Amino acid sequence: MSTLLAPDEKYRIHHGDCITHMATMPDACIDFSVFSPPFPALYAYTSSPADIGNSENLKHEAPLHLGFFYRQLARIIKPGRAVVVHVMQIPRMKRSGEVGLYDFRGLNIRLGERSGLVFEYDWIVRKNPQAQAIRTKSRELQFAGLESDRAKQRGALGDYLIKFRAPGENAVPIKSTGQVSRNNWIDWAECAWMDINETDTLNVSEGRGEDDTKHICPLQLQVIDRLVRLYSNPDELVFSPFTGIGSEGYTALKLGRRFYGCELKDEYVRAARLNMTRAIAECVAAEQSDLFATAGDA
Repeated sequence: MSTLLAPDEKYRIHHGDCITHMATMPDACIDFSVFSPPFPALYAYTSSPADIGNSENLKHEAPLHLGFFYRQLARIIKPGRAVVVHVMQIPRMKRSGEVGLYDFRGLNIRLGERSGLVFEYDWIVRKNPQAQAIRTKSRELQFAGLESDRAKQRGALGDYLIKFRAPGENAVPIKSTGQVSRNNWIDWAECAWMDINETDTLNVSEGRGEDDTKHICPLQLQVIDRLVRLYSNPDELVFSPFTGIGSEGYTALKLGRRFYGCELKDEYVRAARLNMTRAIAECVAAEQSDLFATAGDA
């Protein structure tokens, strides 16, 4: 049982900066971690200087913060256990005269490896090019660019799910029944997940603040569901250092796991706690429904 939660606790969210808080967490206390790190220069989350998303310096400041972060993450993951990091490639800042993409995927892989984690794999998750063109107003995706100079065109930017594993032997194999079937694995072992519904997310409006300037980008619940089933056993502890509105925690609780998270922004913490409460209530309702069904069959 994790020392981070009391025996009767299902979840806990630390309201503050994850990097400084992770330094206070015990070694090897996390069974599985899944999260989206802040995407510098692309998504703004808070006005705090501790928020990596506020940095437009992708060569120095953002890698420095993420480097500290990954060193703490590698320390708190149990030996042999997995971490999955959701990222995307970042368009360079046109207002600064830059062109092309910044390799944010590669940066996270390099920093994870330097921290001692083992890079093992990454999935790509399909994104709809029309929806992305409308949302981002990217000329590289629009018909206007197609019809003016196709040399500048590119496809939609997919999501990447980078899988790391902590070195060492896993003391508790992940093999609980009823979690991942052979048919599930036939589908999920594909290198690209083409069936993810982009709108399968928690309600983002509950986490918006007055000072928000850019998008909230919660990870799809279907993606989290697959990863939690694959890389943790029931009742184990799932960790998200960037909890946001609580997508990872909501899904973990629904799947019978426990959750520990960190979040800096006030509005996100309130929304995340509300979503944790909903998940627990939905689990209780489902259990009661199953009991009534069983009693009816008898």
